[in-house]
Amino acid sequence: MNVPIPADHRRAQAREAFFERGQIPTGLIDDAIVHSWQRCSAASKSVSEQVQFDTLSRAGLVELMDSNRILLEAASQPLEQLGQTVNGAGYSVLLTDSQGVALAARRSGRCANTLINGAFRQGVNLSEATIGTSAMSCAVSERRPVLVSGVEHYLHANRVFNCAASPIVDPMGRVLGAIDITRGNALEPGSALSLVQQCSARIERQLMGMLSPWLMLSLGWEAGDRSAPGDLLVALGPDGQVLGLSPRVRELTGLAGTDATMGFQDLFDLPFEALVDSFRSRHQPITARMHSGLSFSLRPAETGGRKPARPVAVSQPCRRSPESADFGDAALGRQVPVAIRALDKGLPVLLLGETGTGKEVMATALHKGSALASGNLVAINCAAIPETLIEGELFGHADGAYTGARRGGAPGKIEQADGGTLFLDEIGDMPLALQSRLLRVLETRELTRLGSVAPKQVRFQLICATHRDLSVAARNGEFRDDLLYRIKGMTLRLPRLAERSDLASFIVDRCRELTQGSRQLSAVCLERLADYDWPGNVRELVFALRHADAFAEPGEVLELGHFPEEIAAPRTAAARSRRTTGEGGTLDLVERAVIDEALALEGGNVSRAAKRLGIGRATLYRRLKAAGQSSH
Repeated sequence: MNVPIPADHRRAQAREAFFERGQIPTGLIDDAIVHSWQRCSAASKSVSEQVQFDTLSRAGLVELMDSNRILLEAASQPLEQLGQTVNGAGYSVLLTDSQGVALAARRSGRCANTLINGAFRQGVNLSEATIGTSAMSCAVSERRPVLVSGVEHYLHANRVFNCAASPIVDPMGRVLGAIDITRGNALEPGSALSLVQQCSARIERQLMGMLSPWLMLSLGWEAGDRSAPGDLLVALGPDGQVLGLSPRVRELTGLAGTDATMGFQDLFDLPFEALVDSFRSRHQPITARMHSGLSFSLRPAETGGRKPARPVAVSQPCRRSPESADFGDAALGRQVPVAIRALDKGLPVLLLGETGTGKEVMATALHKGSALASGNLVAINCAAIPETLIEGELFGHADGAYTGARRGGAPGKIEQADGGTLFLDEIGDMPLALQSRLLRVLETRELTRLGSVAPKQVRFQLICATHRDLSVAARNGEFRDDLLYRIKGMTLRLPRLAERSDLASFIVDRCRELTQGSRQLSAVCLERLADYDWPGNVRELVFALRHADAFAEPGEVLELGHFPEEIAAPRTAAARSRRTTGEGGTLDLVERAVIDEALALEGGNVSRAAKRLGIGRATLYRRLKAAGQSSH
């Protein structure tokens, strides 16, 4: 009878085979780990390397948070709940992007391991190229959950880690990142993998819902089963276009690694119109067969989409009062109702402001307060889409318009905004050739899809935004004069965050909103935040609050120490000194302001103040004496 080899022995044998004999340890450990070892070896990594868990710069962190804001929003609640679930078992929780950079972390209060605590911080680069084999990198590479325990890590220094990770796949089939739980002692393999899988599935479902589908389909195994699996989802647009598929559906259809455009009838042998008519006429699920031969019962998902219902009397849309929104500036708040009236009268609104000042948030507020609030708010970032694709994104395409075009055609953003609001972000970066097409649509309220000759009437209100000076761009021939005049029916300038008159109340509101009311800011902390320069504007504030929420214990009041160093550090006093004394302020005044603040924060204790400033106690005493200050 064969006696099973204990897991620890298999791992030791695998390391000996790979690192000492140069053999592939087949059958001893997960192939995902072997593949990682091979990649690390090919990159000439040494197993004795030491790891430095350094964070990105402030600018890098702001950019990281901004580029991953959709994932962070979708993961916020599942990540918090997973942290609460595993904290008592000593697990710390980590969310990384697809490159292995830490987006959010929940460190266990029971974890005393300094290496784990050092790694589980926002902005730390935990990629395979930096730290070698990890559960996160294996999960992303293999597109499946992976356990990596102790000696299975490529680097000797990382043997204290015992990790389980699951990839997060978006509705287009792209791996966005990974969710990981780690502790110093041995894992409980079954429960650890189950926990990260359930968390990633919840995040993936949130991402599906964020598509705002016209119809979300849930696939079940049999018609009478009311408890259809929650991970078999198809998000559909009003014309039956497939907006997204959950990862399990991609596996069933063989589309795991493709983002090809398709329609409902590319998946099922049932006309989309028949599906909609069936849902309208009866509440029972309908059975449909996939082209692969698999049959499923289809029903509208309970959450995450609008069900096509029987026609009902159209009621007046619920308009959100613009006065209920807090923009941190009384003057700006007074302009919002005027901008909404402009939209209601058919005038476009142009939002001007630096990057990160909240132009998208303002556009959402204007839409919700307008007469077309019941319609869709459809946004497109003109700077984020390649020039070769933006025309199709805006105007849509007809059947067979070009190679790879979706069968049956597809509507563009303008068409999707019919009856609602079109938001063109960074319009200053729109290609000139496309500006002329947009101008014709604005003048005629007709559009023609690519590859079609049939115009279609559209009715929408327009909001545009840019950080550029469009008048200068027009003089330089980079923006059409006639389009500029057409989009600036009313101009709304969004001030920098630090310039807003009600900044303290704005910060308190954002804190309450981002933490679902679970956090408060200390008086000292709020004073510092209200006095900080915020070069990254609202985006930086949101990132800073998320950072503080992640680092504070549950229920703890947020203090300066919970915020990123560049915000909590005394050098913000130097910035205040420069603002109050002007550019001609002397170095002595700046230094004096920094020292005063460090002493105030440490209750006058020179030793602790010196440590906070990063200088020796004797040095601080000398500077205090030179400045004629007393201390205790």
